[in-house]
Amino acid sequence: MAEGKKEDQSSRIVTERVVRNGREFIAYSDGRSFTRKLDRTTNEPLTDWTAVELAVDNETLASEIRRYLCVVAEYQAENEPKHWFLFSHVPNALGTGPGEVWQVTGDAELMRFEHVTDVDKLNSPDFAWHQVLSKDLSEAQLATVDKIAREERPPSAPNRAAVTEHCQGWTVRVVRRLVEEGIAEAKVVGVLEGCTDPIGR
Repeated sequence: MAEGKKEDQSSRIVTERVVRNGREFIAYSDGRSFTRKLDRTTNEPLTDWTAVELAVDNETLASEIRRYLCVVAEYQAENEPKHWFLFSHVPNALGTGPGEVWQVTGDAELMRFEHVTDVDKLNSPDFAWHQVLSKDLSEAQLATVDKIAREERPPSAPNRAAVTEHCQGWTVRVVRRLVEEGIAEAKVVGVLEGCTDPIGR
């Protein structure tokens, strides 16, 4: 890598750094982003930094903006099942970025619905994995997601022994309805069901 490139990068403020799928991505305060390949075992760099090319024409950029919808899983305390929720965002150059969350939280005996905005869940320290449901969510479909998530009953049970579902089951129920609306593919339901953690784990 040219010495001048190093000087240019060091003079800017790093606003975001992500390592994913064997690559490191870095974004600077001037809007430029770079990526390099890493060794998956040691995380040592295998290549020099290369610029991530972004569209410069506003009209072209607007036409290429795509809103994603996915299921995100986060680690919780040791021996606790992962927390699942729906997350929609417009990816930045690093594939992350702020978006909105639909989830149920609280004790499994009486969970409550929550809608949270302006959070970057793909860049969370608790991030475990995510399953993409749509890579081109329209505004109308976004409204449908919001409506369905608010309508779907949160899990509840009269006591701990009677608990049969937590946030993961609720998320799968919402995804099933999104399949009916043509927003998600039917095969995703099976994928998610295969990833669920046991009740009472």
